[in-house]
Amino acid sequence: MKRRSFLLGAATALTSAPLLTTPALAQSYDPAVVDALNRYLNSITTMQGDFVQQSADGRIAEGLFYLRRPGRLRFEYFDPYPTTVIADGTWAAIQNRDLNKTDQLPLSRTPLYLLLRDNVDLAREGALRSVDRSTGVVRATAIDPNNPNEGSITMIFSSQPVELLKWVITDGQGRSSVITLRNVRRGLSIDPRKFVIEDLATQGDTFFNSGGDR
Repeated sequence: MKRRSFLLGAATALTSAPLLTTPALAQSYDPAVVDALNRYLNSITTMQGDFVQQSADGRIAEGLFYLRRPGRLRFEYFDPYPTTVIADGTWAAIQNRDLNKTDQLPLSRTPLYLLLRDNVDLAREGALRSVDRSTGVVRATAIDPNNPNEGSITMIFSSQPVELLKWVITDGQGRSSVITLRNVRRGLSIDPRKFVIEDLATQGDTFFNSGGDR
């Protein structure tokens, strides 16, 4: 799979333009619903589980994810995709375990920052475009307000109780990649090494395996 497909699919969308800057555009949402989403996101300390990614080209990938707020997240893709996405609190990186290669950029310049910052306030960020409700589901869509034609991220929550179910990254050409979260567990202790961006060229890939540590 192409590198950009993984970046989009893992919801890092590692673009050069920051998501959370400049004045807001026209918005449409119920403040009470946004407050409920904020409370839920701020209540998360740790979260881990499985994920399934469907990319814009129709390919399916699976793996394990780990999240620790603030600032830390890890996606481990199972074979045949030798990819790991890591946020360490400062940087976001995508690693190719076969090539022993790491590419990274500041976490604050990715949509991950919207979910991982210490105090989440979706309305304050100026990126939130809309919050739509249907039976049992809330969809919150955000864009880069400085580059509104570059694409969007949509977070999909259950409404009762509020839980993050999936997110959708749509690029400027309308191509979408979906990450669905499964078997999610909260509040568990996670090894801090999961969020270390290692130098694969010197460390090798012995830390990883295709099946993960289920």
